Amino acid sequence: MRPNKPRGFIKSASLAFLAVAMISGSAKALDQRQTRHLTDSLATVYESAGHAPGRFAPDARLKDYLVYAAKQSPALKAAFYQWKSVVERSGYAGTLPDPVFTYTYFIENVETRVGPQNQRFKLMQTFPWFGTLSARKDVTLEAANAAYQAFRSEKLKLFYQVKSAYYDFYFLGRDIAITKENLELLKFWESVARAKYRVALKQHPDVIKAQVELVKLEDRLHTAEDMMEPVMAKLRAVTNLPDSVQLPVPTNIEVVETAVDRDSIVTAALANNPDLKSLLSIIDKTTAAKRLASKMSYPNFTIGVDYIETGEARGPGVLDSGEDAWMASVGVSLPIWFGANQSRKKEAEAQYRKARNDYANAQNHLKALTEKIVFEYEDALRKTRLYRDGLIPKAEQSLNTSYTSYQAGEADFLSVLDAQRQLLDFQLEYERAKSDLAVSRAEIEMVIGRGLTGTPIEGFER
Repeated sequence: MRPNKPRGFIKSASLAFLAVAMISGSAKALDQRQTRHLTDSLATVYESAGHAPGRFAPDARLKDYLVYAAKQSPALKAAFYQWKSVVERSGYAGTLPDPVFTYTYFIENVETRVGPQNQRFKLMQTFPWFGTLSARKDVTLEAANAAYQAFRSEKLKLFYQVKSAYYDFYFLGRDIAITKENLELLKFWESVARAKYRVALKQHPDVIKAQVELVKLEDRLHTAEDMMEPVMAKLRAVTNLPDSVQLPVPTNIEVVETAVDRDSIVTAALANNPDLKSLLSIIDKTTAAKRLASKMSYPNFTIGVDYIETGEARGPGVLDSGEDAWMASVGVSLPIWFGANQSRKKEAEAQYRKARNDYANAQNHLKALTEKIVFEYEDALRKTRLYRDGLIPKAEQSLNTSYTSYQAGEADFLSVLDAQRQLLDFQLEYERAKSDLAVSRAEIEMVIGRGLTGTPIEGFER
C-alpha cells in the first residue's frame, strides 16, 4: 500500500507555501497595509506549523520538498521574523513622543490670596521640528523594504539549495541504477567468456579480464550505495526534515533544454536580484537618515497645560476665593551642542557613501557570478545534447559491433570490455550533464528572481 502524507501536513504546508509565494513573489515593494496583512498571515501559518511527515510518498516530486522547506526552514523563518520586526517598528516610528503627565502634591500648602494650593496636575506634549517624524518614518520604511528583499533572497536561495540537493539525489539514484544494469550485462559477458573457454574456443585470460571488470564495477556500485545516506542527509538538512524520515529516490527530473541570451540574463539579474534591491533600499534608508540628522540641529517644541487645585481663602469676603488655577506653557529645546550635531550629519553621510559603494561592489560581483552561471548552463546544455544525441548512440553501436566481432572471432574480449566501459561512462556523463543543467537553471533563476522565460519560478509566485 502506498504511504500517504498526513492530510494536516499537506494543508498547512500548502498554506505556508502559498503565503511565502504571495509575499515574496513580487520584486516590487509592498505598501504598508499589504505588508502588515501578509506578515500577519504568514506568522499565523508558521506558528501553527505541524509535525514532519513520517515519510514522503514514493511519487513525491520536487514541489513536495519545496512546499515543506517553505514551511519549516529555520533560515527562512529567521529572515521572515526579521522583516516582521522592522515592519512592526515602522508602525510607531513616525508617531509623536508620548505625552508626559506629572502630579504634584504640596506637603505644605502654598498660601495665595485666593486660598491655599493643595495639588497640581500638568500635561506636556513635545513636537519635533517639522519633517523630523516623516524622516524617521522613511528610515524605518526603507529598512522594512530592505528586510523584505532579504526575505525574498533567502527564499530564492532556499529553493536553489533544495533543488540542487534534489538533483544530486536524482543523479546518485541514476548512477546506481545504470551501474546495476551494466553489472548485469558484464555478468553476461563473463558467462560468454567462460562458455567459450570451456569449449576451448578462447583462452582463460578473457574470463580473468571479465572478472576484474566485475570486481571494479561492484566496487563502484558499493561506493555509490554508501553515498546514498550522505546525499539524503543533505536534502533533509536543507528542508529541515528529521533524520528518521525516509526519502524516495527520484527516478526522473524535468529539464528544460532552452538556450539563453547572456546579455538578457545579466540585465535581468541587475534589475530583479533581491540582494541588489535590498542594497537600493539601504541607500534610500541612509538618504532618509541624512535628512533626519539634519533635523537634529533644529529645536523641538513642548506645549503644556497646568491645573492647580486651590482651597478656600482663610479670610472671609475674598474675591475669587478657592478659584482653581489654569496655566498654559510653551517650551523650546536648545540644540546648542553644535559638535554633536555635526557628527550626526557626518555619520549619516558616511553611511550613505558606504551604502552606495556596497551597491556598486555588489553589482560587479553579480555580473561576474551571472556570467559564470550562464557559461555553466550553456556547457551543461551542450553536453546533455552531445551525450544523448551523439555519444551514447555511437557507444551502443560500438558495443554491439564489438560483441558481434568477438562472437565471430574477429575481435578480442578486451574490445568488448572497453566498449562496455565507454558506454557506462557516457551514460553516467549524460545523467551528470542533465543534473548540472537543472542545477544551473535553478541558479540562474535564483539570481534573476524569476523563471528563465519570464514566468514565476516553479509557478508558485504571483
